[in-house]
Amino acid sequence: MNWKKEIKITDLDAGTLIEITCKKCGRGRYESASDLQKMPGMRNAYLDEVEKALRCHLRFCAGHVRINLIYDDKTEGFVGGMA
Repeated sequence: MNWKKEIKITDLDAGTLIEITCKKCGRGRYESASDLQKMPGMRNAYLDEVEKALRCHLRFCAGHVRINLIYDDKTEGFVGGMA
């Protein structure tokens, strides 16, 4: 099962950023989950449905896009070592 088929757009926090990358031209942009929820018909959509509905915003491209969730975790590298 794909993670995009298990998560609804309403399951995400309103401030969650979603990276949207065009498969055709490679242009990327970021949109918040709340902005995507405001789109017509996207209120209860799963993320794979949102991905299918979105298109590239570049003029004359309108290619299909890929979405990724952006996590703002402050991860740190391993600090310890062998003694």
